[in-house]
Amino acid sequence: MRWVRFSAAAAAPGALPRLGVLCAGGVVDVERTYARYRAAGGREEAGVAVALAAGSLTRWIRCAAGGAFATWLLNHADVADLPQEAAHLCAPLADPARFVCVGLNYRAHAREIGQPYPPSPPLFAKWSNSIVGPNDPIVRPRGCCALDYEGELGVVIGRRVRDISVSEALDAVFGYTIVDDVSARDWQFRTSQWLAGKVADSFAPLGPAVVERRHIPDPQALTIRTWVNGELRQDGATSDMIFGVAALVSILSTITTLEAGDLIATGTPGGVGMSAQPPRYLNPGDRVRIEIGGIGSLDNTVTDAPRGPLRAGHEGDYIQQE
Repeated sequence: MRWVRFSAAAAAPGALPRLGVLCAGGVVDVERTYARYRAAGGREEAGVAVALAAGSLTRWIRCAAGGAFATWLLNHADVADLPQEAAHLCAPLADPARFVCVGLNYRAHAREIGQPYPPSPPLFAKWSNSIVGPNDPIVRPRGCCALDYEGELGVVIGRRVRDISVSEALDAVFGYTIVDDVSARDWQFRTSQWLAGKVADSFAPLGPAVVERRHIPDPQALTIRTWVNGELRQDGATSDMIFGVAALVSILSTITTLEAGDLIATGTPGGVGMSAQPPRYLNPGDRVRIEIGGIGSLDNTVTDAPRGPLRAGHEGDYIQQE
């Protein structure tokens, strides 16, 4: 199944996004489907109603992904509750406990920036505040002058794992999505740690869906392409990864316990803006489109942060006062 979170056009202001499944006719509302399941005699399952009320795919994976309703849903998710044009798609996963990113994980990207292949994957983190959905704006923070894109395959963990082997690692994956690891290059390289350039609001567009693992049997056989204003900038394949998905899950599970709903961004192919001569950074109005075969496409447009007084202690204050 292809999992989404959505808000209907007729939803009340402030209503939480709902969990949905994409089908040929549009979006299946999983909460409505659960009501039909219960009316048909299906037993109540612990945690399902809470996960659906919260519109949380993370909670769904943790409590219900392998249950009886999940099986029933698989067989009854072919009739849409609303057409896709009537649904605003949100980030399909909004609340991962861990959002781990991998740097320098494509051979072409390492070559274009003149770096040797790393002996182990360079790791950094993003935070949930960075997550936005398809068609949401990428907001360039005040003081940032080098905004860049990075199209990436995202991996969603399906169960708690620790010290898992490479041969077993893919069995721990729930599904896959698209991530844009938006980066403020002028902030990223101020120190040896990359965090400052990675965690701003809106710096992790995600979506359009989380596609379950059974639909993507080989994550190392996918195409990944990025366009900026219709110009192809990245044209890669996940077979170019230095550390494949199974290796990354295994390595990370030796560092920390991975939980269901955790998200891993697996690195970007060659063609990022900072590698062009001269660099080609994003500006307000630029449209970034990332496409991964078997998952779909993720579209976001860049905008500037609103003008007005900066808050005391805001990162922009520090930057503008240097």
